[in-house]
Amino acid sequence: MKIAIISKLWEPTSPNSTGGTGVAIGNLVNGLSDKGHEVTLFATGDSETKAKELVSVREKSFTNDYSEIQEFDNIAGAFKREKDFDIIHSAVEHKSLFFSGIGQTPVLHSIRYGEFFEQEIDILKKYSQENFVGISKAIAKKFNFLNFQGIIYNGLNLDDFPWQEEGQDYLIFLARVSSQKGPHLAIKLAKDLNKKLIIAGKTSDSDKDYLDKHFWPHIDNEQIIYKGEIGFAKKIELLRNAKCLLHPIENIFEAFGMSLIEAQALGTPVVSYDNGSPLEVINQGKTGHIVKNYAEMVEAVKKIDKIKRKDCRQWVEDNFSLEKMVEDYERLYKKIIDK
Repeated sequence: MKIAIISKLWEPTSPNSTGGTGVAIGNLVNGLSDKGHEVTLFATGDSETKAKELVSVREKSFTNDYSEIQEFDNIAGAFKREKDFDIIHSAVEHKSLFFSGIGQTPVLHSIRYGEFFEQEIDILKKYSQENFVGISKAIAKKFNFLNFQGIIYNGLNLDDFPWQEEGQDYLIFLARVSSQKGPHLAIKLAKDLNKKLIIAGKTSDSDKDYLDKHFWPHIDNEQIIYKGEIGFAKKIELLRNAKCLLHPIENIFEAFGMSLIEAQALGTPVVSYDNGSPLEVINQGKTGHIVKNYAEMVEAVKKIDKIKRKDCRQWVEDNFSLEKMVEDYERLYKKIIDK
């Protein structure tokens, strides 16, 4: 198949990306390419995949800048060339819907995010009969008015995730450092339990008030350590050696959670708030714990040593492999093209 894939401009698209969509789409592009499909990727210029062609409207991802014009230019680039492709797969949520129905090439829209403004919901409803794919059952349930053609979990190339039997005695928080992701809760837990905590993730100027009040004052780089935004190799090292990954998503709906399967693939159990997809991504009591509040999170961490790290790895091998994801997308693409 000749496939156009439109990725987000918020991070490079690569299996080694620092963003969840960048990782997931990077893995998909590589997996499809390895199976002989011709993939044209519309993404940032610093994206690294096995795509036959990379088309870019900007060299690097957004940081503290943003351009809606470039987002739409990125999408338009694929639709202008629609005759070159058997299918266009857009992973930019609702924005690609404005281009639907213009050409003849089938289009698949990924819903990879769980928080939309009222006007964005109106657009989703207006174009609800387009072809959609969700990355979790939780997403499909939340937006049950959409014409979902399938649910396909993100997958990992497990060769890049060497698991190990023993972890070290520290906790890790790996996510964007903002109030939505709950780093303040991870810090509070580490202090209450007298545990070492390593925090890794990007910060944004838009979160300055939160960071100045709830984050920076607690960073001593002895017990509470901040590593900043880290690369792939460092991420693997920190995740696989951790006792536990903390994922206290208190104020945001989790559409999937790439860091959850990355940690488990490396043998590291996870503790996450119950807000969206974690019940699908974590095998409750077997590979980690899903909790409803801070008190439950504390108790879950206290008993985390009872989780067998081998079970964490097996769970990902069985449910979130790159091979499974690629095969599922191949079937879905063919289904939509035939229809």
